[in-house]
Amino acid sequence: MSERNHCELTGIVVTLEKVAVTPGGVPRQRLWLEHRSRQLEDGHPREVQARIGLVLAGGKTALAKHLKEGQRVRVGGFLSRAGYKGEARDRLQLIVETLEPLD
Repeated sequence: MSERNHCELTGIVVTLEKVAVTPGGVPRQRLWLEHRSRQLEDGHPREVQARIGLVLAGGKTALAKHLKEGQRVRVGGFLSRAGYKGEARDRLQLIVETLEPLD
């Protein structure tokens, strides 16, 4: 059985960081997405808010070329921990595979 790790979210781009290059020569860009929605939890409506880091690597950085802070987007990708040391071990980030502006 193969493990499944896929996440799709919509939200507002709240921060666009500059493209940086890793020591291995791979361009990477981080964005911060804020999601707000109303969900049902055990049959009861609940307001949900979350902020998550998005990481675009390699050719995927081109997906953010025309984005602006405050823009609504739909993203898809897989979840990964944000780092290997300290509190980063316990934070999740979304490695972007698809990104679509909604406005």
